[in-house]
Parts: sequence; C-alpha cells; structure tokens
Amino acid sequence: MQQLKTKKKWLPALIVAILVGIVVILAIMFGFFQRQEVFDKYDVAYEIDGKLYEVFPISATDIGVDKKSDDKHFYFRVNSYYNIDYLFRLAYKQYEINEPSTNKYYSGLIDYSVADNAYVTQKDVYITNDESYATYDFFDKTGQKIYSYNPQETSTDDYIVRIKPTILQGYEKSDIGSYDDYLDVTELFHDKLGMDVKVRIDDDKKMVIFSIK
Repeated sequence: MQQLKTKKKWLPALIVAILVGIVVILAIMFGFFQRQEVFDKYDVAYEIDGKLYEVFPISATDIGVDKKSDDKHFYFRVNSYYNIDYLFRLAYKQYEINEPSTNKYYSGLIDYSVADNAYVTQKDVYITNDESYATYDFFDKTGQKIYSYNPQETSTDDYIVRIKPTILQGYEKSDIGSYDDYLDVTELFHDKLGMDVKVRIDDDKKMVIFSIK
C-alpha cells in the first residue's frame, strides 16, 4: 500500500518532466534558443544609395542574421567560401550594374565579372591518405592574409558562430562537417578592412538586405 502511494507521488512529476523535455526538444528543433536565424526562403538584395540590387549567386540559404539585436550582424556560411569572395568584390566596389531583373524590387543586377581577385582560397589538410578537411584563407585587396578558418579550431575562433538548421530548413544540412559554421562578416570586415556591414530584414518584400561601406 505504501509503495502504491509512493508511485502516485512521483508519477505526476515524471509526466511533467517528460512534457518539459518534449517542449525543449521542439524548441531546439525550431531554433527557438538560437540567437541567429537563416531566412532561406527570402531573396537577397544589396543596397546602394537607397536602391536594391540583385546579388546572384549569393543566396539567403548561406546568410544568417541576428534575431533580436537592433544592430544586427551579417553571417555567411563558411562552407560557401566561393560566394564570400563576392562580398569582398562588393566591399571594394569591383562590380558593374546591369539592367533590372524581372523582380520589381531590384533596380539592377550586380555583375562581378569585372574582377577576378581570389579573396578566399581553400586548402586541404590531410589527416591520413584518405581523410582530410578544408581550411580557408582570407585576403584583403593588397593580397595580405587577414584571417584563416580551421574547422578544428572553431571553439576559440571569435569570428565563427554555429547556426544549426531548424526542422523547417531540414537537418540534412548538418551532415557536412562545417556546414553549420558561419563567418561573422560584420565583425571581420570591421576589424580587418575597416568597413561597416549592415543588414536588415524586410518581411513585406521577403528580402535580406545588406550594405557594405
């Protein structure tokens, strides 16, 4: 009889604990606890003098933005290093503007073909003959190295944040080792290039809008 009473006492607590655990798991899956968000269903625009321009092949899938901060930072997936190169060309104004696209919000399309600088390069580090991982070196306009990304050292890297995909974005992205590592472009460009990177979200236009000055 005493054992039955004891069970009755801890059973409600167990049920509550299970429910809390389910809520926490769901919150993690939907990215509730993350400070950043990836607007992978939005378009991307670069702002120049109040006008918006298309920046293809840069995609919102590779961009992270702070959720609540008034001074939001612009994050970019390190794995897409070949597109980070275009951010440097924007910063150094190495582009031309072509005719407007079919999207009514764009005043034109950014054309990067006027420059061929390699601001980001990949280097493979071999652990064994069959096992390796990629590192990335970043350079400024003069060719001076300003930063190196090593996936083995992200815990001590001030320019890297980890943004896990939510259930709405699909967990298959995490299958790649460094797919969740995002470079804090705002911080890096401020510290190493002396430039300000601003980003904002326009929910009406469904756009991630950024600028570099």
